[in-house]
Amino acid sequence: MDNATDNNTMLKELVTRFNINVGYLRLQYLSYIINLVIKALLFGKSVSKLKRKLASALYDNVFKIWNSIGLISKLHNIYIYINYNLTRMITFRECQKEDF
Repeated sequence: MDNATDNNTMLKELVTRFNINVGYLRLQYLSYIINLVIKALLFGKSVSKLKRKLASALYDNVFKIWNSIGLISKLHNIYIYINYNLTRMITFRECQKEDF
C-alpha cells in the first residue's frame, strides 16, 4: 500500500469489517516499515554494508555475496536466477501448474 489513494481505499474496506477510526489510524507507510523490519531481522545492522558491497560488485559476484549471507539469501539467488531469463520464468510457471 505505497500509494495514498490505494491506502485510503484499503482503509475504507477495513472500516466495513473492523471497528476502527480511519482518521486516527493511518497505514500510509506500512509497506516501507515492514520492509525495514524484515531487513533488520535478516541482516541486523549490516544492511548498509551489504548494500555498499552489492553496489560495487560486478554481476557475477553478486550471487557470491548473497550466498555468503545465509539460507534466505540463497532463496534470493534462486528467485533472481529464474526471473532473469524469460525461458526460465516460463518453465518455472509450467512446473507450478497443477493437474485437476
